[in-house]
Amino acid sequence: MRHAITLTLMSLCAFSANSFAQEAAPAGQGDTMLAGIGLAYVPEYAGADKSRLLPLPFLEKTFSNGVFLSTHRGIGYGTSLGDFKVSAALGYDIGRADHKEDYFSGSDALKGMGKIKGSAITLLSVGYQLGSVGLSLSTKQNLGHREYGNTYTLGMETPIYTTASDQFGFDASAEYADRKHMQTYFGVTPTQSMGSGYRVYTPKAGFSNVSASVNWTHVIDSKWMVRSAVGVSRMAGDAADSPLTQRKTTPVLMTAAIYKF
Repeated sequence: MRHAITLTLMSLCAFSANSFAQEAAPAGQGDTMLAGIGLAYVPEYAGADKSRLLPLPFLEKTFSNGVFLSTHRGIGYGTSLGDFKVSAALGYDIGRADHKEDYFSGSDALKGMGKIKGSAITLLSVGYQLGSVGLSLSTKQNLGHREYGNTYTLGMETPIYTTASDQFGFDASAEYADRKHMQTYFGVTPTQSMGSGYRVYTPKAGFSNVSASVNWTHVIDSKWMVRSAVGVSRMAGDAADSPLTQRKTTPVLMTAAIYKF
């Protein structure tokens, strides 16, 4: 279950730049705490042909000084500098299993590929508010296994319709992966080829996927809200051409109820 929860949250973060965390108060405006539960429909792994419905728990504590403790953003600090927002956090990437461990994690399509071990990571981001459009640049740097490589994500978000209780918005993002990351998640070495049956494949650095979504936030009262999103993720570049990629375009669906303490 732990693997499934983390995978779901990481997938949704990449899929939607406008995450739950933005409901929390910025530094200097008091402590806040959010808790939520919902469901998400996501691929078994990036490029998988099969998807599954997974539970989506969420918990985040943000302190008035900008420090946050989050189930998906890790432990870190964020603040606003005029129209700029910056944050830095320490998190954990659970890696990838090479077989279907249970309903919640793994995929038999990866048999023979070997396990990608979990690793500590740093999550760094900077955002800029340009009128109603929010722009962001974030990176995930692998600390525990430097050989797994790093990713860099460009994101944008904008509201498209707002009322007193409802807000509809649009999000888009593009992820760039360095050579090491592409080889780890989309490459096939000669040894892996013998074990899995996939052809040998050595991808280059480049954009690995692009995503877009429409989200809806409905405020029930001062404590409760419901947030939903529907979108699509498209594999790109050498990641799309990988023999591990069985499906280049996949839908991603999410809905969750959130309580603000």
